[in-house]
Amino acid sequence: MKKFIHKTNQYLLENHPLVWNTKLLWVLALALILHGLFFVFGFLAITNPEVLHEYSAKSIFFENGTIYISIIISILTLVLWLIFLFKNNAFKSFYPTSRLQLFKQFLIYLIVIFFSTTFYISHNFGVKSYISFKYDEKSVEKEIIASNAAALFFSKNTLDYTINQRSYPAPFDTLYCETYNGITQKKDSLSLKFLDYNYRFYTLYKKDGALNQMATDSSYKGYVYFKTKDTIRTYFFKDSIFDVSSYVQTENPSYFNYSNNFYLSQKNRLEQENLQYNYTEYNDYEYEKFNYRAGYNKNNRLWNKLGYDLLKRNDPNEIKKILSDFLMICNQYKIKHNLNVDNWFDMVYHPNDNFELKNLIRNQPKEEFQFESSTPKTAIDTFYKDHITNYYLDNDALHRVFENIEDIKESNPLFKTIHFFIWFAFFFSSLVFMFRITGLRPLLFTIISIGVLTMLVILLTVLYEYITRSTGNSIEYFVSYLTLVLGSIILSIPLFYIKKIKKFIVAICLNISILGFTLYIFLIITIISLHQSAACVENYSYYNNDVCFNLLSSLGMHWSFILFTINLLFIYFYSKIIKNWKALPEG
Repeated sequence: MKKFIHKTNQYLLENHPLVWNTKLLWVLALALILHGLFFVFGFLAITNPEVLHEYSAKSIFFENGTIYISIIISILTLVLWLIFLFKNNAFKSFYPTSRLQLFKQFLIYLIVIFFSTTFYISHNFGVKSYISFKYDEKSVEKEIIASNAAALFFSKNTLDYTINQRSYPAPFDTLYCETYNGITQKKDSLSLKFLDYNYRFYTLYKKDGALNQMATDSSYKGYVYFKTKDTIRTYFFKDSIFDVSSYVQTENPSYFNYSNNFYLSQKNRLEQENLQYNYTEYNDYEYEKFNYRAGYNKNNRLWNKLGYDLLKRNDPNEIKKILSDFLMICNQYKIKHNLNVDNWFDMVYHPNDNFELKNLIRNQPKEEFQFESSTPKTAIDTFYKDHITNYYLDNDALHRVFENIEDIKESNPLFKTIHFFIWFAFFFSSLVFMFRITGLRPLLFTIISIGVLTMLVILLTVLYEYITRSTGNSIEYFVSYLTLVLGSIILSIPLFYIKKIKKFIVAICLNISILGFTLYIFLIITIISLHQSAACVENYSYYNNDVCFNLLSSLGMHWSFILFTINLLFIYFYSKIIKNWKALPEG
């Protein structure tokens, strides 16, 4: 092995001296081996399905301490590389160096630091690979469908089964239900009642208008809710009370009323209607106790129909099969529960009583249940206490399992973090590059100078604000242009005054230019965007400001790659200035 390393180093020294000098081959080989190990760590991190019970399981890199191992290994790798790197500084020893060689050095520093600090990406790709291998899409989709079918019988929240949740069959699919709780109100013959809840159903009529029609036309006031499509806003108003008593077999909570869904697959999302309710028609007291159930919700109508049809078929074997399939899924993912098919079936199967909700199931075991008042405060609390059983099912954990599986599969570890890592690598490669070029003393004074200039900008801004009493955009313009002037002066010194100013001062300006050119370009873009926004406010009304073009926001995160590319080009062309500076005599 020692002989192989010696021969390889000799070959690199004779044929690729820059690669030899920067130890690129060896540090990259070490980094790739470490990336492979972190990929394996990630692949094995979620082999226990209980890990998927927690929120955001893809962040296990931070939760299980792998991040600390990654940081330690990155530091050790870079320190070891820097020790060998600083043994021989060709530039410092006045060896012949071209502009291209200088730029290649910077690129090598950038590559080494990037690959030595991005173990997080490899770990996350390992996690994603395991999830994709273990949980194929078709199997997971079947499990989600089976879980949604069983969700009808979860029996967790009483209010999920009350009559105001009914969305199917007709006429419930077109009616609007107001639910009053605790408000003193005389019950009429057209209202339904459960405990202290009063339900009243209305037919609705609609009226189309422009986006801001209500602000200028009083006939649009008093709406229930509205929905918007393109530039048309449709307002819905209460028409008349509808008597649903002939369509309702019981006013008590019933499985016939359930219209929710357990989990929606990301690839099977149903169209969600965006309904904006009118909260201004009710005073504070009414608002706290008021509940809506809107008609025309395609999703709730579909889910209610599935459960309704199942109960109407009244096939015990079909219901038991649904419960059995779901419990198998729970056991597969190690979901906590104490249910079996028979006792669960006995709790929910009451066809002679219109499938009323007679038993409630806990979220967790009774001894772990943290909040259970011994003295019920409301009628619904009393109902809960009278119907709660000792059976439990942690269906929330299963929801998080499906959520984590889909989230990890859809994630792109590289795209999510690439911006942070490329700029992190650029910053530290710039520091190494600056140290190799100008030495330690100019580098330290560069850091001090940046701090002093920052304080100067802050003090001048405070002074400007105090003298002019300006606020808002005026302060933004002042700070932006002041920073632009200072940045332009610093950039111009190495370009135009390299022989007229002391070499040490030029070195500081060189370092600041290398480190801050990206911020300089970003500042110019920001100033342009500020002026564009100001012109937009002057030329367009508040409601039409979305038509304005803004340079900064137009490309979003793509600016990161654009600025990074611009910065690399700057380093390449700026290498000539660096060579000219190095050729200057000392003093």
